[in-house]
Amino acid sequence: MPDEPDAYADRPGAQAIRAAVEAIGPAIDGRPGALDVGADRHVIQVIDQALPGFVDMIGLLLDAFAHDVRSGAAMTDLTLEERGQVLRLLAQEEGQDAKDVVDALFVFTYGAMYSEWSGYDGATGELRAPLTWASAGYRGPVDGVADYRAGTS
Repeated sequence: MPDEPDAYADRPGAQAIRAAVEAIGPAIDGRPGALDVGADRHVIQVIDQALPGFVDMIGLLLDAFAHDVRSGAAMTDLTLEERGQVLRLLAQEEGQDAKDVVDALFVFTYGAMYSEWSGYDGATGELRAPLTWASAGYRGPVDGVADYRAGTS
């Protein structure tokens, strides 16, 4: 999935969402980040499929809160730390809608990073382990651990 063309690249809100996704799952110490596995495309696609038009609305919302962190800046202009401040400000809003935006960004970002989504090739049906599994020490699904079945652990 990460190697597929980005159908949302030119959407007005897509760049702000990408900036938020990168802040949620940054690449650290050689470990792949959210953008490395294409989580940004997944987040944008899921939001657009569930609520058409909300990609642009969320982008505008992120940019509006970016102004509160640094005057005149858009979400994409901010550092990763400043983008985190934007997400915290949104999460602290009284209205549930703003909190739902933050929740959706986090859930869909982590879902794309650590689920099999990023390792699935829709054209061939091939499923390979996502990059993030190895960096987290996860070897993938297993049918069980023999020691547990034998009751020796």
